Amino acid sequence: MNTRKLALIVILALAIKFWVFKPYVVTSNSMNSTLKQGDYLIVNKWQNSIFGNHIKPHKGEVVAFHYPLDKVSIKDKMVYIKRCVGLPGDSVIIRNGKVNSSEQSLQFDYIIEDPNSMINWALLNNIDVHQGGKTINNNWILSLSDKQIKSLKNIDNEFVFQKLIQDVNQFDLSTFPSDTLKKWNRDFYGPIYIPKSGHTIKINPANISLYRKIIEVYENHTIEVNNSNIVIDNKIAESYTFEQNYYFMMGDNRHHSKDSRHWGFVPEDHLIASCAIVIFNIENFSSKRLLKTIN
Repeated sequence: MNTRKLALIVILALAIKFWVFKPYVVTSNSMNSTLKQGDYLIVNKWQNSIFGNHIKPHKGEVVAFHYPLDKVSIKDKMVYIKRCVGLPGDSVIIRNGKVNSSEQSLQFDYIIEDPNSMINWALLNNIDVHQGGKTINNNWILSLSDKQIKSLKNIDNEFVFQKLIQDVNQFDLSTFPSDTLKKWNRDFYGPIYIPKSGHTIKINPANISLYRKIIEVYENHTIEVNNSNIVIDNKIAESYTFEQNYYFMMGDNRHHSKDSRHWGFVPEDHLIASCAIVIFNIENFSSKRLLKTIN
């Protein structure tokens, strides 16, 4: 092989790595049961992009993006991997932890009554349950998917499952925008409008907490709220036109994920790529995680 051909192969390989595909390792359990901690996966930077610019993920896709709240340049921010549940222009409503009833592969926390003392960690590991523990009254609190619940019921149909859902009227200060006017929690949230580039909304003291960070941080305008007046760039404003698209991201492990419910919208310029395939798991090698397509 001559030098020119070898150089061409090297350049092509680097181009594929840095401009088309890029590897990442999943570092948390927030995407169980879709992705496992330790999954080594490839993201597709070109798919859904327009001429190699910002990607345009579809609703329901798993996406890699830079964590918005890091106070460094975008390229130096931490990388998060979540599912896109809200597109620009959408209105997101979460009820009982779900954006819609057809969502699959989700996990929630449950209290499990075990009258026959059947549950143990060997059994749980066999059905891929690793999060939770035994309570002082010999019940269990476990993070489970519908598939795992079905597996447990096949072992003992006397198990009793109680989903740990927050009350609809319970206000959780840790949820975005931490505003008592929006008495939301992780399981009952919204409706919340996802900003779309070029779209104009009315702004007022009742909704400015939702969009202040966008105006001030992501789109670099000055903003002050004086009594009933909102002042943007030293002018009283009753409306605002968004300058880029935003997305709403959530983890599939709904009770163990810090996501848009806690820190708000993901700007389009923070998106990296759609997640394509799990190559293998670096912490627990298994054929089940080998070349697994991400859905």
